Amino acid sequence: MSLPPDHLQELDRRLDAIGFEPRASLGAEIRGRWLRGERPESMPPRRLRVFALAGSAALLGALVFWLVAGRPARQYTVDRCCQDLDGGGSADDGVVVVSRSGVTVQYLTIYEDLDQSRSYTAGDRVRFLRQGGPTLTGPLQGVRTAEFCCLDYDGGGASDDALVVMGLPPDRISMAAIYERRSKGSPAQLR
Repeated sequence: MSLPPDHLQELDRRLDAIGFEPRASLGAEIRGRWLRGERPESMPPRRLRVFALAGSAALLGALVFWLVAGRPARQYTVDRCCQDLDGGGSADDGVVVVSRSGVTVQYLTIYEDLDQSRSYTAGDRVRFLRQGGPTLTGPLQGVRTAEFCCLDYDGGGASDDALVVMGLPPDRISMAAIYERRSKGSPAQLR
């Protein structure tokens, strides 16, 4: 144990001589308050309410942020049947479009409604399947283009979309894409 400097040794000796003990009645006083229902307050009620309100506001803010920015975009699936999309002459074809937020097309499937359910089911024949952006598959010689307008193909809510189908009738489809019809003069963007 180290000794204090010479000029503080007298003070150190006096402090060592002082003894601190709780008074004899302190235990009984604390027990009595406890039995009477008096609880020690760790924080005034008003301050506790302020902290609870601030914590609730922070939690609500984090939840709203997660709902708006952190959560993945909602997927929409639209099934439109029955038109002559493949050029075969019968209005027995349908299109299923899966989009993100009703804007970005992720999947586009054109099917022949064999079971006449007026929707895509396991028994239907897939004529064209697209994942991602528009691509041209198959030959270009003799390809015909058809436009089917104006419906809500992407799930965005407005009937402002057009479906463009390129193919060889009666049942071959080389490309399909959706675009949103915009005002005159603005270019259409395939999605």
